[in-house]
Amino acid sequence: MAANDPRHVLDLLGVRPGRIVVLKDVPLGNGNWLVGTAGRPPSVLRRYHPLATREELAYEHAVLGYLAGAGWVVPAALGEPVRWQDRWYCLTRYVPGQAVRGEDAGQRGQRGRDLARLHLALRGLAEPIGQRPGWRARHSAVGGPAVGAPAADRWEERVRGLASVSPRLAAWAQAAETQTQAALAVLGADDLPVMVVHGDFAEWNVHYDRGRLAGVIDFGLTHVDTRPYELAIARSYRAPEMTAAYRAELAARGWPLSELEEAALTPVYHAFRVGMAAAEMEDGLVTGDYDLAMIERQLSRTATAAPSSPDLGHY
Repeated sequence: MAANDPRHVLDLLGVRPGRIVVLKDVPLGNGNWLVGTAGRPPSVLRRYHPLATREELAYEHAVLGYLAGAGWVVPAALGEPVRWQDRWYCLTRYVPGQAVRGEDAGQRGQRGRDLARLHLALRGLAEPIGQRPGWRARHSAVGGPAVGAPAADRWEERVRGLASVSPRLAAWAQAAETQTQAALAVLGADDLPVMVVHGDFAEWNVHYDRGRLAGVIDFGLTHVDTRPYELAIARSYRAPEMTAAYRAELAARGWPLSELEEAALTPVYHAFRVGMAAAEMEDGLVTGDYDLAMIERQLSRTATAAPSSPDLGHY
C-alpha cells in the first residue's frame, strides 16, 4: 500500500469509506482526505506534519473541542488520533464552504469581523488551557522559528549555517533579530496581554458559503500569543480593511485593542517576519538546501537595512 494511501489508516480507525477525495497532500507537511461513508456525514482524515507530537495534538484538539462546544464550525476531532508509518492521523469534522481567494475590500472587512468574533469566543481560554507544549509567544521568541519555540535556542546555529552559504544574509538576519528585539524591549512588549490565537487566520483558512461564514479550518498553529501577532500572521498588512473592521468590531463589543497593542502592531509584524526567515533558515540547516530568495524576501520586510559591504556579495 502506498504511503499516501489513507485506506490502511481508515481501517485502523474502524471506518469503512465509500469515496475518498484528496484535498491536500504535502509529503513533509499536512495531508487531508475527504471521506464519504454511507449513512454518515462526510468527514476529513487529517495527517499531521512529521514533527507533530501527541501532546501538541491534544492541545489543538482541546481548542477545537472548546470552539465546537461554543457553536463554531471547526475541524474538531471525531475520535482519538492513531499513528501509522511515523505520522499521526485523526478523523475530523468536515467544514463546508470555500475560502475566498482574491478578496475584495468588503470580504477583507468581513474576515476582520469574523476574526474579532473568534477572539471573543476564545477570550479567557488561555488561563485554563495554558501554552501549547514547547511554544512561546512571538514577541518573546524573536529569533525562534515562525511558530513555536523549541528551536529558539538554535538561533546562533541557524545564523552560522546560513553564513556558510550566504554571509550577507546571515549578517542581515542577525541585524534584524537584534533590531526587532530592541524595538520590542523599548515598547515594553513583555506586558502585552496574551490569549489563545488561531495562528493562521489567512483567507485560505476561512470558509464562506454565499457570503456567510461557514467555518474555520487549520488550527495547526494555535497557541497562546498576542492579538497583534494574530493580525500579522493573518496577513492584515495587505488587508487594511480587515484590521479596521477587526478594531471596530472589538470596540463595539467592549474589548478594544489597548494602546500598547496598537503600538505593538508594527514591531510584532517585524518579529513575525524574522520568525519566517528563521523557519527558512531552520529548513536549510536540516536539509542543506537554503531558499535564499525567500530568506531575503522575509528580511526585506523587517525594516532592517540590508548590509552594504560589497565583500558580502549579493546573497
